[in-house]
Amino acid sequence: YGRKQQETAWKNTEVEALYALRDAGVRVPEPHGYFHGVLVMELVVDADGHSAPRLGEVELSHDQACGFHRFLVRQVVKMLCVGLIHGDLSEYNVLVAPDGPVIIDFPQVVSAAGNNAARAMLLRDVHNLRDTLARFAPALAATHYGEEMWALFEKGELLPDSPLTG
Repeated sequence: YGRKQQETAWKNTEVEALYALRDAGVRVPEPHGYFHGVLVMELVVDADGHSAPRLGEVELSHDQACGFHRFLVRQVVKMLCVGLIHGDLSEYNVLVAPDGPVIIDFPQVVSAAGNNAARAMLLRDVHNLRDTLARFAPALAATHYGEEMWALFEKGELLPDSPLTG
């Protein structure tokens, strides 16, 4: 019984996070409902209607990588502004749709204010994105957006459009 309760709580947390992130303007699959423990959501597809590839499965130009990086950093800021950290954000949890990246898989989402490891998780998420995209745009490897985001968050000054220097 206890294990089933834990699983239900975990699923509910993921669903609540997905709706909160969607409402905050984070690019996530559109949720359509949660029925009997099953989340029904948008299927993210490529230009041909097939399942969209993961970020780690695509080749990007320098300009595409820089654009994706700018976009994804802003998505992480929006997540942090609603008090959430993905917790496992990497090239495997970003799909590449024709109109840009879509962040997926939120079972490890954590509260930024309620988890002792939140800062470390945020930094890992941002660094994972940076390192993946730096393969196509090497200058990105020298950026440190996560530290800047966290500092603003701790001071209560982080906004979805806060300027960041990296």
